[in-house]
Amino acid sequence: MRIPSALAASFFRPIGFVVLPALIASAASAAAANSPSQASPVTPRMPVFVQPLPPQVSTLYANGAQVLVPMESVWRPVCGPGLTTLTSSDLRQIAASHEATMSTGQVIQVDFSHKDAGINFVFNVSGSIPSGALGAIATAEAYMESQFNDPITVTVNLSFATLASNVLGGTGSSYTNVTWANARNGLIAGKDASDTIQSSLPTTSTIPVRYSNSATVTNETRVFFTVANYRATIGAINGTAASMQYNNIFAWDFDPSNGITAGTYSFVDVVIHETGHAMGFTSGIDFRVNDIEAIDIFRFQRTDGTGDYNPDTLAEFQTRARLAAFNAPNDDQNCDLISVEYRMSDGSPYQASHFREQTANIGIMDPAFAAGQTYFPNYYKASDTNLFDAIGYDR
Repeated sequence: MRIPSALAASFFRPIGFVVLPALIASAASAAAANSPSQASPVTPRMPVFVQPLPPQVSTLYANGAQVLVPMESVWRPVCGPGLTTLTSSDLRQIAASHEATMSTGQVIQVDFSHKDAGINFVFNVSGSIPSGALGAIATAEAYMESQFNDPITVTVNLSFATLASNVLGGTGSSYTNVTWANARNGLIAGKDASDTIQSSLPTTSTIPVRYSNSATVTNETRVFFTVANYRATIGAINGTAASMQYNNIFAWDFDPSNGITAGTYSFVDVVIHETGHAMGFTSGIDFRVNDIEAIDIFRFQRTDGTGDYNPDTLAEFQTRARLAAFNAPNDDQNCDLISVEYRMSDGSPYQASHFREQTANIGIMDPAFAAGQTYFPNYYKASDTNLFDAIGYDR
């Protein structure tokens, strides 16, 4: 473990609405677009706290071009038992508590197992750290690094604080967005030896999306990526991938290798799951208004319906409209890689940034952990890794 001399503190601004920054052409216009007087209030489908961040210049891997991209941090409740009781105001307070803890407290860096080549997860940990937590984080770090070969670093700032007894915590993922053309080019250029589906992405300058249960198609011009996902497949970009604050009085079990104590929750599993969201296992359905995220590129209506909406071939995958509609059609959405399909949550009652809640669970990116549950020792199932592979990670 190493103790860094300092960590860059994030700025959390109290806001009463969600801000959805558009693609920007200059830092000056970004500042104007991100100011409260310029933003339009929207009603999120799930509690979130969105904080606009300064734009960054990014170099695209596909062609070396430099683009100025908008940035934002999106805080959500940590996924856990049942449905969350946290509000957007609660998440704002968790974000502020996390920022203060990381700025003023001792920070311990968990960064043990990085291979000579491949992905490097770095956890900067601060706050009232429970006994056993650092070992659990190191276990999660080692497992995730064993699964991916991308030559990138994914930095997560993680703090502990005393929260309400039934609250696991909150996590904030950093995001940017790019044009569909740049997203497609990055996914194709970043293919590894086992990738095929990316070559059948829509070849036009827009991607067709249905934002409702109707047949209406929007020719979408942009896609949101988490910073970690963007860095893995689209372009070079700076910044922390995620911020997390966990409840230090919650009933955690920090060692799943000997089973999970009755009534407790596996901290290793939760960290791997939440880091999975930071890696890009997220959907625009959960709170964005007519926008998609990387997973949604592969999301379709599960049944054909009246419009033959579910693609059966690579040719249909290239042209069929994606589906990014909240709870519509009800329980009728999946991610389709043509060779395999996975049922997905549709935003109600569970966040769309997950597989469908069912028994048996589809993968660790299931929406509701239960007491005593663990995926030890193989935390990812093929479903998890197949979708991470599809959105640009190398295996």
